[in-house]
Amino acid sequence: MSNGDVNGGPRQKREVLIEQSSQNSQGRDPRRNKKKPLGVGYSVRKSPLYDNCFLHAPDGQPLCTCDRKKAQWYLDKGIGDLISIDPFVVRLRFEPSGRPESNVDYYLTVKENLCVVCGKRESYIRKNIVPHEYRRHFPIQMKDHNSHDVLLLCTACHAVSNYYDSNLKQQLAVEFCAPIGCEEGVRMLEDTTRRQVRSAARALLNASRLPEHRKKELLAEIKGFYCIEEVTEETLKETANLETRICNETYIPHGLKVVQCFATGGLKSLMELEKRWRQHFLDTMQPKFLPQQWSVDHNHSKLIRKYGEDLPIKLA
Repeated sequence: MSNGDVNGGPRQKREVLIEQSSQNSQGRDPRRNKKKPLGVGYSVRKSPLYDNCFLHAPDGQPLCTCDRKKAQWYLDKGIGDLISIDPFVVRLRFEPSGRPESNVDYYLTVKENLCVVCGKRESYIRKNIVPHEYRRHFPIQMKDHNSHDVLLLCTACHAVSNYYDSNLKQQLAVEFCAPIGCEEGVRMLEDTTRRQVRSAARALLNASRLPEHRKKELLAEIKGFYCIEEVTEETLKETANLETRICNETYIPHGLKVVQCFATGGLKSLMELEKRWRQHFLDTMQPKFLPQQWSVDHNHSKLIRKYGEDLPIKLA
């Protein structure tokens, strides 16, 4: 074992940070703070998320539930026939690209418009169980049929869930050296040379009582920066407004870096990231009204059968 490990090197410090972050996620539940109302400022849905319309194959096999707008689209295009109004059922006139593997498929279940955590039937909004900043970088094969990970939460439960999500994000940030912060602050770096030159120009424009030797020093900085022999009034004004931030070419957004780290282990590894977020939601929120067939392993065995564990991972 290296001295670094014995004396609390980077590896040991990272393990401590992960443990501390994990402990934080177990305590200080925002719901216990009676003085601060939860979910204030959220924009709630004005219409239900689930219309529970049904699409059927030409032979009558149920394919999935969908919203009314999508079901009506098949009718308007003349590629579906209305079979029933209540429930609203449309039978397709063409063979679908895929069919459910069983009659207990998640996408065949009727879903209620209520908070899956507490059961509240109003003031709810969509919740992405796997945050978009990670999901957006998943390979296309893992993006199909991802409505499984979009659930309804009331505004109060949504605020609590976001609190716990921030804890898990911090754990991932420590585990994979993928810092979280102001994205613009990481994407753009402050260039000290450009800042010094800008300060020199502002001093020359605004400080009329500068000693002559100091003026020469400041002018020399500007000449050296632009590789010019003479500094005009126009040059001074332009330099006084010089952009001091430069693009950080090594910048990788937190979500992308985490997904990249999991992707090195292949399809199964990426599924573990997806499963981790799903399990995190179950552990922290303990939802009592999840749709039937909702599962932390949803679609995983199907993906393995279809693409194999050795599927080349191409991140979005």
